[in-house]
Amino acid sequence: MAVSPHYWLAERFGAYYARAQPPSLPRLERREFGFGGWERKIEFRHLSFSSPIKLAETLAKDKPLYVSASSAYYEFPDARPMVRKNWQGADLVFDLDAPSDKCASGRGMPCAPFTCSECIHRVRENMVRLVEDFLLADFGLSRNELQIGFSGSRGFHVRAYKKEMEPLGRDERREIVDYIEGSGLTVDQMLVQEPIAGHPNMYKLRGPTPNMGGYGGKFAKKVVAMVKDSATAGTISPKLKKKENAERFIAGVNEGRWSDVPITHALDVFKQLFESMKLSVSNSVETDVNVTFDTTKILRMPDTIHGGSGILAKTIPLGVDFSSYEPMHQALAFSMDKAESVKALQAIPVISLGNRTFDAIEKDKTVELPTAYAVYLVCKKVAVPI
Repeated sequence: MAVSPHYWLAERFGAYYARAQPPSLPRLERREFGFGGWERKIEFRHLSFSSPIKLAETLAKDKPLYVSASSAYYEFPDARPMVRKNWQGADLVFDLDAPSDKCASGRGMPCAPFTCSECIHRVRENMVRLVEDFLLADFGLSRNELQIGFSGSRGFHVRAYKKEMEPLGRDERREIVDYIEGSGLTVDQMLVQEPIAGHPNMYKLRGPTPNMGGYGGKFAKKVVAMVKDSATAGTISPKLKKKENAERFIAGVNEGRWSDVPITHALDVFKQLFESMKLSVSNSVETDVNVTFDTTKILRMPDTIHGGSGILAKTIPLGVDFSSYEPMHQALAFSMDKAESVKALQAIPVISLGNRTFDAIEKDKTVELPTAYAVYLVCKKVAVPI
């Protein structure tokens, strides 16, 4: 007799929540929750819980495949319609995902429904830049005011907890995204051509220094870092491969002089560099910007299982090096030691999970796999339990 994939997963999800530490968020009792199942990520919403323990008890009993929580705080989070909830503020949230229609590996084919390590690494780089270059450096947030975690599937979620940001409306949050993306900002606004006296067709460039704030300082730091690295200095100009030229160029930029070493078509070169350093939270990675703009949005509850992967939307602990964090190996909810039998509904490529690499599986083949990997394939709807 065939086993229902939904029932099979729900039993395992419920057992996990029965033994796991209750997931939590600041002021959990003021948030709206939503649960989802096999067909839809949100089937029920307008739920509320008085404590993490009450939430955990419900998760173990109801066994949802998806658990979402609002970024907003309400006086009456379970009231409906929305206006009766009495909105009291919201966290600032960013949702960065790898695109589903292309792969960062450059192989020409999307890796969906799976997510390859190259795509995860690309999104992780963007997350690190968002956190370190903007939220910490420019917005003055501390690491303790951020909750950063894997989304459970194709990316990362960043939640900022700061009282001063909670009242911000949609327009103000859009301005934050516009700033991060450098919307409307061009290199011509940073680098100024000044004519050289006695040479009407010659110019010198003045620009930002690395110790400046904002995009100007970021741009100067990036260029200086590239020139210091012999592997990238030549991509700016062949002249900068020479140590003495590189040192002279860096010394000039540190004083705001960008043409101490003349570079052919300098403005065009720097324009390309500047465009490449902008962090797009809505284009270069696939992001639902409404997660940031929408002050009533509900999204994946941290430290719950993602029903589309069987992997935890796990919070990255303080002190963990972002650059070494590998969620496909470090955010597992289920065992790699116990085995389950599944039948492949389609050809499955080589996949790495839980510090192991699994061979490709042919369509219609029945295989015995570690529970974590079996759950992953069933959640992806490319295999069914036997």
